[in-house]
Amino acid sequence: MIAPLLLVLATPPETVRIATPRGQTSIPVSRERGAAIAAPIVAGPLELAIVIEGARAVVVLDGVGFVFALGSPYARIGTRMCQLVDEAYVARDTLFLPLVWLTDCVPRIFAGRFHWDAALSVLTEIPRPGAPAQVAARVDSTPVPVDLRLPPVVDSTVAPAAPPVTRTVTRSAAPNPITGLRQRHVVVVDPGHGGRDPGNPGRYFPRGVTEKDVNLGIGRLLRTELARRGIVTSLTRTSDTLIDLHDRAGYCRDDCELFISVHVNSMPSGRRTSVADGVETYFLSDAKTEDQRRVARMENDAIRFESVDAQAVEGDLATIVKDLQQNEYLRESARLAELVQQRVAGVHPGTDRGVQQAGFYVLNSARRPAILVETGFATNKRDGAFLASPAGQRKIAHAIADGIVGYFLELEHKLALGGPP
Repeated sequence: MIAPLLLVLATPPETVRIATPRGQTSIPVSRERGAAIAAPIVAGPLELAIVIEGARAVVVLDGVGFVFALGSPYARIGTRMCQLVDEAYVARDTLFLPLVWLTDCVPRIFAGRFHWDAALSVLTEIPRPGAPAQVAARVDSTPVPVDLRLPPVVDSTVAPAAPPVTRTVTRSAAPNPITGLRQRHVVVVDPGHGGRDPGNPGRYFPRGVTEKDVNLGIGRLLRTELARRGIVTSLTRTSDTLIDLHDRAGYCRDDCELFISVHVNSMPSGRRTSVADGVETYFLSDAKTEDQRRVARMENDAIRFESVDAQAVEGDLATIVKDLQQNEYLRESARLAELVQQRVAGVHPGTDRGVQQAGFYVLNSARRPAILVETGFATNKRDGAFLASPAGQRKIAHAIADGIVGYFLELEHKLALGGPP
């Protein structure tokens, strides 16, 4: 993941300027939902092309496509990610982009081509060597019409993702007083489903509440709890928005170490519908039982809510699973699942269903230890009440956090002793 140098501007400016060889433009900064800029106004000076497709927007700058999931604080550029803090959103039929995209993400992706001056609030485009000189004339900031019928963006123009950051432990680092951890750790939490994909309907949830709402509630609490313990945490979605399954694990790149996907289980109609209960934690591998295959089918069915091009990226899951079985993270994912399962089962009113394995699309692009937690059954009366309650969601979030801290403590100990990561 491409982490911004300056995630939050202490005091966002009222306006920013874009200076290019074609002139200068003053761009007002909206503070309606964080610091944001209207994409149509920026389109003129930067010569952007913009495509809005349902719950995502694509912004093309000089042949490079930035893919924004509306309601999510990230931009995807091929296999790379920019963390944005604020979210891209549409208001009054206008696309608004986080200011950090302009001030940090663009200069990082186009290294040496754009420069952001925080003191002057100016983004400057550096002319390419040999480019013809142009007179810098004042450019009017009137919004420029954008053709929204552009073909899909091809992301292959972007350089491959940077290699993973090597994990090391400095023994002299002072331990965190809450966790005992000595190093900085980064986690991505994925609240499952969202937007037009409600997940399972929640037979024993209050009226109007579905799985996607419970997942987001637990995800937010987990982010808060991990941050309290000094672990850097971000969410794949912070509001009711749909993110393609194949995109979610991709948010955990570069210095990110763990990917945690949060879901709610359910049983199909039948004599076991209301009987099955409890928590189980999955890692990605071949399913061994019919019940494991049932859960995988249920969660993978979310792909039907996605665009056709998103479904095409799914790939051959069997091949991916086979590759992952040779991957160094398979063992770590299994251990992480074991630690999280132990902790959550300890606070859950239902059955400890143990650690499971199956082929989940949401995990198949993770190149880090990754797990999926089925936090209980919406088709069980006791589980449903527990998951829908603020107290139940808080207990689950705290327990998952305990498991994550336990994993990092083991990791730091192994690295300190010179063992395998």
